[in-house]
Amino acid sequence: MAKKDRRVILARNTIIGFIAVVTIAIFGFGSYVSSPLSEQGDISDADDLREVENPRPRRRSDPITVVEFFAYTCVHCKNFDPMIEEWAAEQGKDVAFSRQPAMWSPVQIMLGQTYLTLADKETLPQNHARIFRAIHDSRKQFQSADMVGDYVDGRGLSKEEFLRAFNSPRVKAAVRGAETDLREFKISATPSIVVAGRYIVGMKAGMGRALEVVDKLVAQIRAEDQTKG
Repeated sequence: MAKKDRRVILARNTIIGFIAVVTIAIFGFGSYVSSPLSEQGDISDADDLREVENPRPRRRSDPITVVEFFAYTCVHCKNFDPMIEEWAAEQGKDVAFSRQPAMWSPVQIMLGQTYLTLADKETLPQNHARIFRAIHDSRKQFQSADMVGDYVDGRGLSKEEFLRAFNSPRVKAAVRGAETDLREFKISATPSIVVAGRYIVGMKAGMGRALEVVDKLVAQIRAEDQTKG
């Protein structure tokens, strides 16, 4: 092989090697940025955490409440739902997880009342995820309680039982309570998580990061409770 040809091959291989190194470096940096390794551990670094101005009083013996504000019409809530379910299943007895529907439109009010009705009748396991899938996977549009009643009929309750509970004073009181919470905590986006009535965690940095912040807040409140004891 001529000396000139060897120089050409060497130069070509050097360029290819350089491109490969740069590609690997870029890919590696991208993976790092999207992984928990790149996330700041301190909750003060959270991008979407704010304190409630006038938090509700809480006794040391009270459970640490974690409330997710969600809407059935919100696809991010649908995607977050399995994550928050798994998270809630791993918590100790001192953590009380619940949901509150966010209601900013007539359809959201009706669907929020649907959630509270299913909760009241203890039929969320049969229907909660199914309603998410119907709206976001099957593009089903629920325009009335009657339509929802048809959909949940036979899934833990009949259509008649659903409509009776939907219009009951107890569920209507739960709707007013959810609307009060929405205003008090100034929830403007879903999903959002309220911890102990003191902190509101959003999703700007990602759903995994939000749950990490919630974990740290719960640990912080536990430590505060221990010092009070």
